[in-house]
Amino acid sequence: THDAPELTDMVGARFETVARMGTGDADTVLFRTRMAAGKVVPLHSHADPECFYVLNGRIEVFVLGDMPRWQAVETGRSLLVADGVKHAVRNTADQPADLILATNNRLARYFREAGRPAAPGTELLPPTPDDIQRMIRVSDAYGYWIASPSESAAVTG
Repeated sequence: THDAPELTDMVGARFETVARMGTGDADTVLFRTRMAAGKVVPLHSHADPECFYVLNGRIEVFVLGDMPRWQAVETGRSLLVADGVKHAVRNTADQPADLILATNNRLARYFREAGRPAAPGTELLPPTPDDIQRMIRVSDAYGYWIASPSESAAVTG
């Protein structure tokens, strides 16, 4: 028998664990991720890499570096955000974006703790105030940085 997929909803995105390449914090985890239409993940950083590969749709990733800007990531393209880099992600389309997210077990554990469990076939719901507070609390525990709404808006628009 197959185990049911591990699904986590976190502030407008659904993460389905599809593969783990070990159990150590730095070992790779792959998620199939659906990002809701119109969703914006505010400016943040964490000590873990993220590689976004778009299966269907389009996302934009803001990377705060030497030349801060939004970078479009179209179907069939990828973008790596290195450890510790401040970044934001958005889906400006009117359709969800489907992607593969490659990261490590530490960030995967964070998603599970900061998000909420989801069931297959259920609708992706917007975050509640409790969801936002849990994400902030877990981010603090992990040492992850989240910009204030005004900091995020000033940089990403």
